[in-house]
Amino acid sequence: MKLFLDSPDFLSTVASETDQNIEVARTLTSGLTETQMNWKPSAEQWSIAQCLEHLAITSSKFDRYFSVALARARRKWPVTNGPCYMPSMVGGWLARQVNPEGGRNFRAPKVFRPSESSSIHGSLEMFLNQQARFLDFVRESTGIDYNNTRLRSPVTPLMRYSLADAFVITVLHGQRHLAQARRVREMPQFPEA
Repeated sequence: MKLFLDSPDFLSTVASETDQNIEVARTLTSGLTETQMNWKPSAEQWSIAQCLEHLAITSSKFDRYFSVALARARRKWPVTNGPCYMPSMVGGWLARQVNPEGGRNFRAPKVFRPSESSSIHGSLEMFLNQQARFLDFVRESTGIDYNNTRLRSPVTPLMRYSLADAFVITVLHGQRHLAQARRVREMPQFPEA
């Protein structure tokens, strides 16, 4: 999270970290068969495909909230220079929870859970398409005060945080589950093809 707090160009940092997540996903899945993508270490653990599907689902649930927040921000909070990131209390707490370097493990809310199927197809494409959509929202945030722009959580309307928080949470959440997928691929019992 420090990277975002220290960044002189917050939106560029979000975009470059998202690009890194995309590259990690491509590298991680390069050469894998659908069988390997769907292999689960145990019934309770996710496959690589489930990790990617979860990230795509989670990000997609924010689309409508991002659209509404951006439209409102253009009217209410235009700026000429993008502000430095200032986490809200709730957003900062959520970012710390999903941080891959020390967050806590939570069961994913039902709305964000991947399929239980062992034959998920196209999970990488789903993830890449949703990351492209997310980057569109990031680019559309140029010229607004993303710290003052609030949105509701797709999980519960009672939880509100800034658009900037949602961007940070999305990137950190991606890093967390891509690391989880990498651990699956590195397991000694991971199938060879």
